[in-house]
Amino acid sequence: MVKYDLVLKGGFVVDPKNGLEDYMDIGVSRGVVVELDSDIDPRYAAEVLDVSDRIVFPGVIDSHTHIGRMGHRMMAKVGVVTAIDMSASMESIAMNMRNYGAGLNVGTVTNIRNYHPKAGETLGTSEIRDAISKAMGEGSLGIKITGGHNPFTPETTAEIISECNEAGCYIAFHVGTTRTGSDLNGFLEALDLAGGNGLHIAHVNSYCRGLIEDPVYEALKAISALKGRKRIASESYLALINGTSGLCVGDVPASHVTRNCLKMRGYPVSKAGLEKAIRDGYAHVRVEAGGESVLVTGEEGVRLWLEAGTDIGISFPVNDPEAQIVLATAKDGGKFVVDAISTDGGDIPRNVQVEYGMLLVKFGALSLRDLAVKLSLNPAMMFGLEGKGHLGVGADADITVIDPLTGTACMGISGGRVIMVDGVVVGSGGRIITTEHGLDNVKKYGFECKVADLSKAKIYSGVIYGG
Repeated sequence: MVKYDLVLKGGFVVDPKNGLEDYMDIGVSRGVVVELDSDIDPRYAAEVLDVSDRIVFPGVIDSHTHIGRMGHRMMAKVGVVTAIDMSASMESIAMNMRNYGAGLNVGTVTNIRNYHPKAGETLGTSEIRDAISKAMGEGSLGIKITGGHNPFTPETTAEIISECNEAGCYIAFHVGTTRTGSDLNGFLEALDLAGGNGLHIAHVNSYCRGLIEDPVYEALKAISALKGRKRIASESYLALINGTSGLCVGDVPASHVTRNCLKMRGYPVSKAGLEKAIRDGYAHVRVEAGGESVLVTGEEGVRLWLEAGTDIGISFPVNDPEAQIVLATAKDGGKFVVDAISTDGGDIPRNVQVEYGMLLVKFGALSLRDLAVKLSLNPAMMFGLEGKGHLGVGADADITVIDPLTGTACMGISGGRVIMVDGVVVGSGGRIITTEHGLDNVKKYGFECKVADLSKAKIYSGVIYGG
């Protein structure tokens, strides 16, 4: 009699929520974990996978991505199982999953400017409420403010945060307003604008690049400011490069982040300055090659940037490694101050959270248990995904298997289905994460759905793992 669709044999299971750090077999049936035991009889399994001498994590959740077309494959190949897009509309999420899906679970927190693309620096109350209603009805988890790139006034920003909290809508913020920018001052302002409201602050490391003070000192200030803020969710990433836009309007880069990057190395904040930065190898143009995104610089980069009418992705190597390590490892009373390690990647080539996280483990800055908290458990709790982030009986069978010798993911399993083996993506399609508000609309796309309970998300419950 077949009792299990799949059994993983002999892996070292690291599951902080359930206190597991031991060699265990995992039995999976109908997409969920149904048994953990030291020795499950393989005769009762339809399929058996030998993962002995491998580390088994709850499926890695990237809490901040930009998936696009290429991100599905790029994330799946490095062991990501669940991804939260921080900009896209639900319609584009579903379309790309249909055409390019690799079996991932995907939700989105959509850019509020998707609903008001011609808005300037302010939005009225009715416009804010209209955007929230549309986002939730379409199936998005909530709203993101991209203040670092296209800022609103502090007053409008604060009202968006407040209105999202009133509606129980997820709210994320790439900090910066017309008064501040994408830097430490913008980060501190964001905490003030939130007041007692819940708020997800995106990629904290992006505000600790040395624009105000020494990057490590900025990171320490950010950590100090976050302590005790129970309803502030946050993540940081470990890659050297950022992601921004090469678009120039007239003679000036449209994105304030791009402007900051040019200032950091003394380049003129102009189209000519950006062109020189690309030619010099400081700015990198992101283009597609082999179904993935790659970075091109020098004369070839300039040519591709100009051929795209400057409207193309750009990356700069502006993140400070010391500050990033401080942010990734800082704890307060047993809890991580910055909740999760993300990538802000997806279709930007910086999906390194497993590889670089394992380097921190090897260095001794994190334990395996710590890394599982940062990559799996805390991201699940940030978004109210109760079936994810752990491997207890009844949990979604989302699993990332890591080779301890290489420090990289060698297998990804999503809902009990293998989607990646040794870097080769074998999954397709995927599942959409939504809320009860958008479930009916999302069902029309024909994908299996997972429902997040935002009342249990950190920004509303104040609860995150602390063991």
